[in-house]
Order: sequence, then structure tokens, then C-alpha cells
Amino acid sequence: MPKLQEEDTKTLEIMYDQQLVDDIVYKGLAKQEMAGDLEIYKEYHERRDAIYELEQEKRARKFKELDNDIFNKLGYDLYVRGIFDEYPDIEEVVEEIHVRRATTRQNEGSNVVDEGKKVIIRLYPELFIEDGREIRRVLRHELMHVSDMMNSKFKYNVNEEFSPSPMEDRLMRDRYRLFWDISVDGRLVNKGLETTATREERKREFDSFFSKIPDETRELIFSKMWEAEEPMAHDRMVELSKDNNKVLALAAGSRSAEELIEETKKLGPLPGTTCTLCGFPSFDWAEEAAEDEDIVKVLKEDFPDWKPQDGVCSRCAEYYKIKAGKW
Repeated sequence: MPKLQEEDTKTLEIMYDQQLVDDIVYKGLAKQEMAGDLEIYKEYHERRDAIYELEQEKRARKFKELDNDIFNKLGYDLYVRGIFDEYPDIEEVVEEIHVRRATTRQNEGSNVVDEGKKVIIRLYPELFIEDGREIRRVLRHELMHVSDMMNSKFKYNVNEEFSPSPMEDRLMRDRYRLFWDISVDGRLVNKGLETTATREERKREFDSFFSKIPDETRELIFSKMWEAEEPMAHDRMVELSKDNNKVLALAAGSRSAEELIEETKKLGPLPGTTCTLCGFPSFDWAEEAAEDEDIVKVLKEDFPDWKPQDGVCSRCAEYYKIKAGKW
């Protein structure tokens, strides 16, 4: 009878930045000491004291081995491995996971490199020291981003160019990031999983970006994004981040996109909307210029069809202030 060969089992290799490990071990042991749980705390210090008895050139490697061992004994590695089990699509493809230290919560994030073979995740050390619930939420959120990046239909482009203007580029990237976060957290929450933000929290962020869109329309747009079962493609989110009219078009149903756009124009232009005078996107609208009769008079000499609700960008406002003798 032929001998059956054992199936090869792939073990996901997770590599932690040593500075991150050292920081987590130091803070984790301090927490245990405060709680009166001294078993691992005493073991650590006994082994560390013994290392000082070794020759100096051997100490650095032994200190590193000690911190890695205590990191695992404190159970911190299980946080990461446990969440990866929820993403078999990543485990099947990725060969290495590199977990690095984020200097702040705002710097947390993830990326895929080496043609999808390596994943880099940046985590804030304090996440490990808490009860494990928060780091699981953060990891789940980040790995959903990774899963999207590895999805061929998503067509992620890490080198995407949004705008040559630094101010516009920042706002467009912030919008793109928000759209993606809404998609990620919506899919997770709708599966009954905890993530970094609730529907209410993401809705508040969305409202702050698009406050001039009427409430009912804004709710409809947000709901479509939040409830979508599939991720919105990268190119589509880039389009939305650049053009508010395309965001409004998401609410089109019984009403046309043109009607929604006209309704919103009555409230004034949104940040990033194209100025009808110069043709450039603007994030700085001069509302006082659109309300000044003298400025409006000279402006309408050049643009007879212009209406106050169309808005005047700050650049055009400067020009027509001078032309109206109000500079």
C-alpha cells in the first residue's frame, strides 16, 4: 500500500519590528506589575539580570530573544494571528507580514508590497496593552483594506495622483480615505463584526465633508455606500473624491442627478466644486463677493448667466473686487 504524503501546511510568518516589541513588553510588564500579577514580570527580570553575566558581544542577541519570548508569553502575538484567520484570502497569498510601530493612532495603516507577497501593518503600541478588543477592531479594519488591495477587481493604485495643488490633493485624499473607510466598516458591521467606527461615527465624518448637501440626500448617499456588499473600486472612489457632482449622482433614483445638483447649488458650491467663472476646482469660496452688488454688477458684465448661488472662488473674487474698485 503506497504511503500517503502529509499535506504541506503553510505557516504565516509574522515579523515584528523590534522597537515595537520592546515598547510593548515594557508597557505590558508595567501593567502586570500594577495589577499584582508578577509571575512573568519576575521571570523577565531574572532572565534579564542573567544576560548581564554574559560576554558583552552576546548580550544584544539575548536581550532580543528575551523580549520576543516574553512578547509571546504575554499573548500579544495571538491578537494578530487570530484576526488573520478571518481572512483566508490573505493567508493563501501573502508570504510575510511585517508589523511596525506607529508613532500615533493617526499613523496606523497598512499596505501591500512585493506584488502582494508582503503586507506591512503599522500599529500603535498601546493597542496591545489594552484588553485586546481594540487591537482586534483595528486589525480587522486594516486587513479589510489589505483584502481590497489584493482584490483584482478593486484595481488599487498606490501611486494615484489626485491634484498638483497641495491643498486640493490633501482634501481629495481625505475624501478618498473616508469613502474607503465607510465601505470597509460598513461591510464589517453588516457582518456583525466589530471595527474601528460605528455607522453613526462614519456618518458624522461624512456630514462634515458634505454639510451643504441636503440632509435627506446626504443620508441616501451615505446609506448606499455603507450598505454595499462589495467594495467600491479604487478608480470610482478617486472619481468621487474629485467631483462632488458624481457624489450627488449616487442619490439619483426617482429624481435625476441634474435635479439634485440644482437643489444643492441653491445652498452654495461645495468645497472642490469647479468655479463657473475660471473653470478651476476651488476649496475657498468668497461668499461676501457673491453678495456684494457692485462686484456682482461688474461680474455679470462678463458672465451674464451667472447667479449668486454659483459662487465665486477666492481667485476670481480678488479680480472682480479690483475691477469694482473695492480692493
